[in-house]
Order: sequence, then C-alpha cells, then structure tokens
Amino acid sequence: MNDRSLHAAIRIKHYACMHAPQTSNKSYFQRRPKVREMPITKIGVILLVVGLIGGGVAGYGTGFIVYQQQMSQLESDVSALQASITALNSTLQNVQAELSSTQTQLTDTQALLAEAQAELMPGRVPILHVGDWWIMEFVFNETTYTFTQNITGEGPDYYVIYEEYNPPYQGTSNMTYQMDKSTTYQIWGQGQSEYTYDNTTIPYTYNVTYFYTYYGGVPFPMIVGKEFNMTEIMTYTMTMDNTTYTYEYNTSYVFEVETIESVTVPAGTFTCFKVNMWNATSGALLYTMWYSDEAKTWVKYVAYTTTPETTYELKDYSV
Repeated sequence: MNDRSLHAAIRIKHYACMHAPQTSNKSYFQRRPKVREMPITKIGVILLVVGLIGGGVAGYGTGFIVYQQQMSQLESDVSALQASITALNSTLQNVQAELSSTQTQLTDTQALLAEAQAELMPGRVPILHVGDWWIMEFVFNETTYTFTQNITGEGPDYYVIYEEYNPPYQGTSNMTYQMDKSTTYQIWGQGQSEYTYDNTTIPYTYNVTYFYTYYGGVPFPMIVGKEFNMTEIMTYTMTMDNTTYTYEYNTSYVFEVETIESVTVPAGTFTCFKVNMWNATSGALLYTMWYSDEAKTWVKYVAYTTTPETTYELKDYSV
C-alpha cells in the first residue's frame, strides 16, 4: 500500500470512529454535560436572606390577620351567647313572675269560691269585710235612737267593730269591740259612757271581756228546730274618777231556732230565721230576733229586758 492509500484509510477510519454510536457504562449524571458553575457573591447571599425573611414575614402577617379575624368572630359569638343568656334569664324571671301572679290569682279565686259556696248555704255564719256597715233604730221612753256599726278591721278569728249611739243611750256614746267570726258574739270591747247620780253626771271609760261555753250546739249554721245552751262569763272593768271597779257576771242562756219567716223593716223585706233566747236559770224570755242571710245581721229584735220592751229594726246597711 502506497502512502496515499494509507492516508486515505486512516481518514476513513477516523471518520467512522467519529460518527459510530457510542456505548458506555457511565450513568446519566456521569454522562450529563457539565454546567457552568457560577460564583456565589455577597450580594446574592443578601438577596437570598432578604427573600427568605420577606417571605416569612409575609406568611406571619397573613397568619396573624387570620388569627385576629378568628378571635373577633369568637368574641362576637361569646357576646351573642351572653346576650342570649341574659334574654333567657329575663324570660325566666318573667315566667316566674307570671307563675307567682297566677298562683295568687288561683288562691284568691279559691277564696272567692269558698265564700260563694258559703253564701249559698242558708243560715250560714256571715262573712264580713272591712267597710260593711249597718244602722239600727229603736225607740225608748219616747226617744228615737240610732246606732251605727262599722267593720273597721279584722284579725285571724275576729272582726273589729266601731259602734256609736246617737243620742247617747243610757250614758253610752260609743264603743269598739271584737266580734268572734264563728259566732258573731262579742269577745272584747271598750268604750265611753256616763253615770248620772243626784243630778251629777260623771264620765267613765270601761273595758269588757267575754268568755263563752256552748252546749248542744253553736249559733251557726242556723237550722229550724235547733236548740243549744250557752254560758257567758263577762268581766267588766270601769274607771271613774281615777278609781277602777271590776265586776264579773256569769249567765246561762237557751237558744231555739223557731222558724223561717218574712220580716219587713225600714231597710226592706227579708227572709229571716226567727230565734228565741231565754234565761236558762229563770226561764224568762229575753229576746226574739230575726236573722237575715242577705243583710248578714239581725234585721229586727225585741228586748223584753226593758220596760216597756224595746224593738230594734234595721234602717239601712251596706255589705
């Protein structure tokens, strides 16, 4: 082979080597082209740090705003809950007040019902009220007298009554007494009166107490044919000219509910229970009395204890 042929063969081989497919055991990272490394400068580092800090601050600011919004919403929810609790407490107080008022109304209604039921029973014990009043009229020794009774108060088992005579009757001008609610009889009293002796009039005050014992029954309810006995112990104390005198009286009576009849007096016509009262010891008839459920009192009674006998009649009333 001449030189020209050798040179041509070398060139052909070199070209084949340059353009033939390459095989290698190296990995991609071993075979990847090299990247030009850039130098780290101070400005780059500063920019990197600033970027990181800025990002962190921005993230923190966003989180804080969200936190504030959540706290504001929570405070709003708590405020709304407190308002709801306040409204609920107010409603509860209103309900309790209405319940208390309803209970009071129920108690009052029950009392009115009991009173109405009692009012329907004939011969019942009267139920009186402050402000009730009666005016009685009678004639004695040709003089016309009136006496007025007013309910001015009451206790658990008695009424307080103020009684006034016009003109003064046998020296008595007025008195205040307590009347037993279950019997309508006096249990205590006090008043003013006068005593005339040898043309001299001496004023005095008095105090009286009563104690009753009943046998065979009590005054109420009134039933035709009913009879009972009553013993009355009266203690009477009077003060005159700075001197106090005390007297005690013990008397027994017999009562009988005779009949029911109509009676007409100045205050009107009433259906009444007629009751007779005797002295249990002597048997003497002392009083005949007519009691009215409507007027809640004796509308008429005749006293046989005076000479001549005295008749009392109801002139007017309000109950």
